[in-house]
Amino acid sequence: MEINEDVAEIVGAHAGDGTLYRTNSNSIVWELRGDVLEKKYYTDHICPLVERAFGIKVNSKLRNCGKSNTWGIQTSKKEITNSFLELGFVPGTKTYTVFVPDYIFNSNIDSKRAFVRGLFDTDGCLNFYAVNGGKSKTYPRIVFNFASKNLRDTLKKLLSEIGFGSYSWDYKTEFALCLAGVALVQGNNLGILR
Repeated sequence: MEINEDVAEIVGAHAGDGTLYRTNSNSIVWELRGDVLEKKYYTDHICPLVERAFGIKVNSKLRNCGKSNTWGIQTSKKEITNSFLELGFVPGTKTYTVFVPDYIFNSNIDSKRAFVRGLFDTDGCLNFYAVNGGKSKTYPRIVFNFASKNLRDTLKKLLSEIGFGSYSWDYKTEFALCLAGVALVQGNNLGILR
């Protein structure tokens, strides 16, 4: 499969919040979902992205998840599930197996940025902190929190390749990575996120 920006972005989103699993009838299902408040993001961005990446039209919908509902995509269309298998993902829990794939490292700069964009949309956040005892929260930070140490460590390497320094830390069962500083938001540096 050709790795272009659309494929790289959906791979990044899957690495963050995607699921690939086998049903009792042994068919494979792919899901990508988030908060109900992200309906517009799924309908206006993710569904068209999946169609461009895999050539298959999908729809997003409300998913009932017990105490809290989510919004997202669930499909067993072989064109999509087989594409994820071809891209190196295996059905089942990916916490200990997910990382930035070699084909992303070997892709062009735009596809590398697209992977980060997809991962940020699912597992990243932008926040502002007060520094030096100040009350004004003006210091920008992009933070990723993962259950996978491999994903955090390979993302750190990828970010370095595209020109971003970062620092990382472990907290209980979470593995975090942060990009911080005023230079982060100056110019077009945040352009990789959208």
